[in-house]
Amino acid sequence: MTKVDGFRAIVARKPMLLALCAACALMAVLPLLVVADGSGRASPMFSEHGLTVTDARGKEIRLPNIPRRIVIAGKASFMVLDAVYLFPDAWPRVIGMVREGQGMDAFLAAVDPGYASKTTLGREAGPEQIAAAKPDVVLMKKASTENLGRSLEEIGIPVVCVDFETPAHYDRDLAILGRLLGQEKRANELIRLIHEITSGIGANIAGLDEAGKPRVLLLYYSKRDGTTAYNVPPTSWMQTLLVRMAGGHPLWEGVELGQGWTKVGFEQIAAWDPDQIFIVSYFTEYPIIGKELLADERWKTLRAVRSKNLWLFPGDLLSWDQPDPRWVLGLTWLASKIHPELYPGLDMKNETRAFFKNFYGIEGEAVEKNILPALHGDL
Repeated sequence: MTKVDGFRAIVARKPMLLALCAACALMAVLPLLVVADGSGRASPMFSEHGLTVTDARGKEIRLPNIPRRIVIAGKASFMVLDAVYLFPDAWPRVIGMVREGQGMDAFLAAVDPGYASKTTLGREAGPEQIAAAKPDVVLMKKASTENLGRSLEEIGIPVVCVDFETPAHYDRDLAILGRLLGQEKRANELIRLIHEITSGIGANIAGLDEAGKPRVLLLYYSKRDGTTAYNVPPTSWMQTLLVRMAGGHPLWEGVELGQGWTKVGFEQIAAWDPDQIFIVSYFTEYPIIGKELLADERWKTLRAVRSKNLWLFPGDLLSWDQPDPRWVLGLTWLASKIHPELYPGLDMKNETRAFFKNFYGIEGEAVEKNILPALHGDL
């Protein structure tokens, strides 16, 4: 065979060789396809073993690949929804959720242009309604897995449980979301950001004498049918933990309380006679609360009121005291009020700008237009 004949033979076989090369390349990558995770890093999307996630129950959930259709359901699901939106690549994957009020809709609409088009589920949405959305996975809090979660699993819909109730839960649950969403690098970055804030505050209060810490009372103000009630949180809840982490002594610690907010009368508040009082409200405007309190002669007798240490807990579209990513803003603010000598010149507007840039990627005009005007409370 001449060189020309050999060259012609190779050319004739070229399509077949190209196909063989393509097949070999496909076989090489088949065990691990990749998808961009929003952080510039490729993450595993599918392998011969699929994706395994261990959730907050300690249960292993096996999925064929990284979910593309996510529904967020169950009680207090806004905590889960807001955490999922810390992962930019996850926004388009959330196809349905429970909309729970406060300022959640306004906030997420500012973050995600496609938010309004997502399926809305009722607070009591059952397995049939959720199944109609054809989710790859349903995310929910631990409290909802006993009934709703079990029912979904019985009809073959995978459920991943997170909690986001305490600072410690945030480490675990962000890692779970990072694994589920294929964005483990982003999860680690978020955990690092949180630790920077908490360790900085911890270092500031480390040398304080426990006995000399201010005696703090945090109260949730609620009004129903014209009747005002003041409530304290359980010892294990975020609000109590924030007071402790910020260097205060929560007066209600050790008191036998219910499973949720526990109503306390003014007699008990007066008996505690705290050094500082922090008022939280989710549905009543703060100017109304402030006017009501200062008009009450009984409140004027309290040590905290006389010393001008009664504060209205701030927030933007959501309050900063809740198990929402904003709790790090609440912790920073709380520490600056409990120990103002440790935080001279702290500018909470700048802290807010930094938070939304680092945690949600919102900055510039988006923050100035959508977030800062919604700030309220005693900043």
